[in-house]
Amino acid sequence: MLYAEFTKKLASFELDIHIESDCSMLGIFGASGSGKSMTLKCVAGIERPDKGIIKLNGRTLFDSDKRIDLKPQERRVGYLFQEYALFPNMTVEGNIMAGLHRLPLGERKNTADLLMESFHIAHLSSQRPDSLSGGERQRVALARIFASQPELLLLDEPFSSLDTVLKCELIPEMKKAIGDFGKGCMMVSHDVAELNALCDNVTTITAGNNGDIVPADVFSEDIKNRFDSLNIILS
Repeated sequence: MLYAEFTKKLASFELDIHIESDCSMLGIFGASGSGKSMTLKCVAGIERPDKGIIKLNGRTLFDSDKRIDLKPQERRVGYLFQEYALFPNMTVEGNIMAGLHRLPLGERKNTADLLMESFHIAHLSSQRPDSLSGGERQRVALARIFASQPELLLLDEPFSSLDTVLKCELIPEMKKAIGDFGKGCMMVSHDVAELNALCDNVTTITAGNNGDIVPADVFSEDIKNRFDSLNIILS
């Protein structure tokens, strides 16, 4: 269960977020600059809200009144950046091992091997990120996040750097990985098709304010109706 109610002053507006979700996959939709990524960064502890409360599964991650502000590594939140943020000087295996710091040294190699098999990247174990394709880098980044055993997974425009064909190939893989993860997940996107394919529920952020959380099919139908109305007006 994620509970997030916070504000943060940005350059052109104030981000004002109200999210309470226990769904397996919550999508956050909105235009560029609306506050989507900033919302994820506040939950992850990368950015600090001005005021509010953020709780995950009953644990308080942030509370401005009580002066609680856990460090990112203390929050048990996995963050998949748009550019994947792999360590360029490490191999695929090294990147995944870096996410296994909570395990005893003797268990890390076997766990890394299992993760690489699971994400179909075992044959890439000795390669470095600059030699990988976009899809391969995404798999490595996801494996590294899962290695840290987070309680919540945050995906920030996970397909933005991929072409349409590769995106269509990877969406089913991502859906399976999230299902296997079996815990909370939030994904930011401005692509309706991505959100409809992957998310259970969606909330829309407009100029820093998020709306109601609705089922993904209701969200998609609402977007379709808006475009149909716009086409009628333009014609």
